[in-house]
Amino acid sequence: MNTKQKALQLAKNKFKVFQLSHNSKIPLKNSHGYKDATNDIDLIKQTYHKQNNLGLALSQNKLVLIDIDISNQNQLKEVLIELKKRNYNLPQTYTERTQSGGTHLIYKTNKSLTPTNKTLFNLGNHLGAEIRTDGVIISPSCVAEYIYKPINNISLQDATKAPRWIYNELQQHPNTDFHYKIRVPTNKYYTGKKLDEIAKGTGQGNRNNWLTGVIGWLFGTGADPETVYQFAHAINDTFISPPLKNKEVNTIFKSILRRMTA
Repeated sequence: MNTKQKALQLAKNKFKVFQLSHNSKIPLKNSHGYKDATNDIDLIKQTYHKQNNLGLALSQNKLVLIDIDISNQNQLKEVLIELKKRNYNLPQTYTERTQSGGTHLIYKTNKSLTPTNKTLFNLGNHLGAEIRTDGVIISPSCVAEYIYKPINNISLQDATKAPRWIYNELQQHPNTDFHYKIRVPTNKYYTGKKLDEIAKGTGQGNRNNWLTGVIGWLFGTGADPETVYQFAHAINDTFISPPLKNKEVNTIFKSILRRMTA
């Protein structure tokens, strides 16, 4: 089954889907990612290309994703131990293995959740877990010759109800004891303005171009490549929603580094 056939199958079951670029998790050029999701069968027949990858809108389908992020299969146990330690139980549900060897678990919710991306914990080096309610690549999409695929016999239609702790986590707000609107009595120079701009972050649909600009600016400050590399990953983890994978950040970094040293 190709991605167009899968898109039509999901649409017939009322799931809203969207196109991603071929061999990529990036939305099509001039599209709006999960915001363009549809279950209009005629529209999918007319516009969907079988070689493009497939995305599933989560909040629009009353679904929520737990994303277990690892760099290799040996790290999965480490994340599962941390989940158990924090009492984040994960009932069996529709599950897919990701390109990096991580795991996507999709649960049903009783309401549409605001599209968001919340880190549950980060153990470093893109090792951890997060909750997502925006959009996600799903099978049978292919990235770097890896084909996304379900790893159990539970269908998306039969996904399990989300455990209560997921709602509790999404309802928690960040600490607001610090009044961010306070201004210090100093002039704001270009670097300060640029940092403020970076702190606003970016979302799905503009992540690669946005990070390319940020890394280019970091190199422009004269910082050592090692410094730029560390900041690039820190900015990706903190200010991009959802973060790009480690491999994508490295590709952008190396591309700019080659241009700077040519």
